Amino acid sequence: MRIITREASILVLLALICVTLTHARDYAVRRKADAYTVDIAINRNPPVTGKNEIRIEIKDPSGKYIAGVPVSVNYYMPPMPGMPPMNYTVNASPSGDGYSATMDLIMAGPWNIIIKTVVAGKQLKVATPIDVR
Repeated sequence: MRIITREASILVLLALICVTLTHARDYAVRRKADAYTVDIAINRNPPVTGKNEIRIEIKDPSGKYIAGVPVSVNYYMPPMPGMPPMNYTVNASPSGDGYSATMDLIMAGPWNIIIKTVVAGKQLKVATPIDVR
């Protein structure tokens, strides 16, 4: 009886671990640019070397999604002695209520992401640091 109970406990524990891993959350951050809200989500948490999908949603002060504006994603690693600069920019494409792009993070360590757009003739810019593993 004890062996069956122990085996059942192990199976339940393994099932919980699998469910937790399949529902892992994205890396997400919210920033303000003037009265606008910019939500940034990366499909890996923590971000990893290689391709990472970034999603951006921009909302006006009333909470309405901003669509049809150019959005660029600049991601770079701060300068380090003996290393060439790593600085990349990609344009985000419309996707659902926001925008998406793929970042190819070529090395582990600290990176900075800068999201730039122009809304109603006003340039908006938000930044967030990430630690790539």
